[in-house]
Amino acid sequence: MRAYNLLKLVERYGSELTLVKSTAGAYDPLTGSSSSTTRNFIFTGYVYNSDEGILLDDIRRGSRRVVIPYLNLGTEPDDGDQITGIGDTVNITRVSKVYNGGTPVCYLCEVAE
Repeated sequence: MRAYNLLKLVERYGSELTLVKSTAGAYDPLTGSSSSTTRNFIFTGYVYNSDEGILLDDIRRGSRRVVIPYLNLGTEPDDGDQITGIGDTVNITRVSKVYNGGTPVCYLCEVAE
């Protein structure tokens, strides 16, 4: 039931967001730096304050959460990735998958500025 409710929130109140994944490249000892590549994944997600939105057992008050549908994302969000499009850029601090039976339905990401 929880997974269904999360997807309904995305469907009704979701907005277009961008998941930004950065991958560090090889270190170049001659220049003293390393290159990085950035990939953007656009999705429709739902952002809420965890003390106002959905009540779950593992919420820390004062944090925000982003619900990302599992299907058609093209990647898996990780800690340290960024999400833009919600008025600012936030960093993902924790990711958990929400399942319906044995099937993943969405990612629930705790985010912070």
